[in-house]
Amino acid sequence: MRERSPTRLAKLGILAAAYVAAGKLGLSMAILHPNASPVWPPTGIAIASLLLLGRSAWPAITLAAFVVNLTTTGHVASSVGIAIGNTLEAVIAVALVERFTSGRRVFDRAPDFLAYTVLAGFVATLVSATIGVTVLCVAREQFWIAYGSTWWTWWLGDAGGALIVAPPLVLWGADAALGWSRWRALEGFGLLLSVVAAGELVFLGHFAPALSVLPLILAAMATWATLTGSGPYSSFSPNAALLVLQGFMVITMVTAMTLAAVVRERAQATVLLHEKAQELSRSNTDLEQFAYSASHDLREPLRNLLLNLQLVERDFSKELGTEAQGYLRVASNSARRMLALIHDLLAYARVGTAGKRNASVDAQEVVRGVLDDVRLAIDESRAVVTVGPLPRVAADPHQLGEVFQNLISNAIKFRRDESPRVEIGAERSGEDWRFFVRDNGIGIDPSHSERVFEIFQRLHGRERYPGSGIGLATCKRILQRHGGRIWVESEPARGSSFFFTLPCAGEPANGVPAR
Repeated sequence: MRERSPTRLAKLGILAAAYVAAGKLGLSMAILHPNASPVWPPTGIAIASLLLLGRSAWPAITLAAFVVNLTTTGHVASSVGIAIGNTLEAVIAVALVERFTSGRRVFDRAPDFLAYTVLAGFVATLVSATIGVTVLCVAREQFWIAYGSTWWTWWLGDAGGALIVAPPLVLWGADAALGWSRWRALEGFGLLLSVVAAGELVFLGHFAPALSVLPLILAAMATWATLTGSGPYSSFSPNAALLVLQGFMVITMVTAMTLAAVVRERAQATVLLHEKAQELSRSNTDLEQFAYSASHDLREPLRNLLLNLQLVERDFSKELGTEAQGYLRVASNSARRMLALIHDLLAYARVGTAGKRNASVDAQEVVRGVLDDVRLAIDESRAVVTVGPLPRVAADPHQLGEVFQNLISNAIKFRRDESPRVEIGAERSGEDWRFFVRDNGIGIDPSHSERVFEIFQRLHGRERYPGSGIGLATCKRILQRHGGRIWVESEPARGSSFFFTLPCAGEPANGVPAR
């Protein structure tokens, strides 16, 4: 919404008054020439105001700069020239900042602030110094022989204003509400006292009350001490002392603002990362619930379909021809595969939603129960399963059973022509137990050692090795939930060794080896 004219005029009036006051203060420290001061806060005020109020506020800068210089020397022509230079300096600085950085948010990121330092602090200030000193020399208010020293003093004063005064003004103007907690306010007060103490110790040597805002306190104390002949620069001439001090404050401000921008950028990245993590967690939860609900709702219609297909095949097989019976078998097999897939999907979805709190579990008992469940497959394949001593671990017993059942069933299913041999064991590995399930089956190409744990990934056709491609993905998800991991070591036709880790819990079973 467009700002109303009275409010706009009031802001421009305040801006002009602040510029004049700061300008008179700055020129009170002029030594080489009444119009050239090594301390020039109005540059910072001008840049900050144009960033916050827009470049259309330039007339207030021009008028205020003219008034400051006219009331100092009384020369109209040179005051007009200097005012034009001061205005162009601020307009060019803001144009460069808005073109190459984030505008008024320039101090939120370290790269943007470094760009501001070069563009506004070092480049744009060349304009005012060059125009101003040239105007003075052309108007014969300064000797050409003193052009270099006067220009240097002028430029450094403007650069200091751009780099010391503008940043806090822009930060406060862009985000006036600090939103500090009680502890944050206490921290800020402690920092304020530290800055006052540092200024007192280095520059004054006696107590000085904090009359300015935090980022400018040290600069104000240092400037006052230097003007009165105190502090580490008292051995220099007055103008040289102010120039050295200005350089010190510029370097200090650039360093502090760069560090502050890095900290702020990191804090913003941390908040964004936390928000994205929460959003991802909600999305995963919704996806799990959807998969569970969809799979559950699909299972019952498929059961009815399979039941009716079996009834048709049993009661009307004589009336149907050979071709129709083949169609029925294909439909029945497809329905069975779909039911198996839905069952596996439900198991995969339940990992994150139906898991119980981890407890101390005897892995030996879990494996014994799994072997009872797959006894038919063991007998049909004439498999030999050897189980070594297994420890107690911190786990959900049902989900641990799913891991062992998937691994043992795969070891039996993916067999060669000879009878499968399966070995199950565990060994201590630091704070975890490392379990293994080895077989003498068809093996896995090492290039697929990661792929086999991805959902719906199959390395073989369903005709010879039926399955959904979800079992190992479920194992991986279960173990990640328990703080463990799973991997495989294998070669084609030489069997596979699946390893997984789980946290220790209680005393190991007798005979379990330590790694």
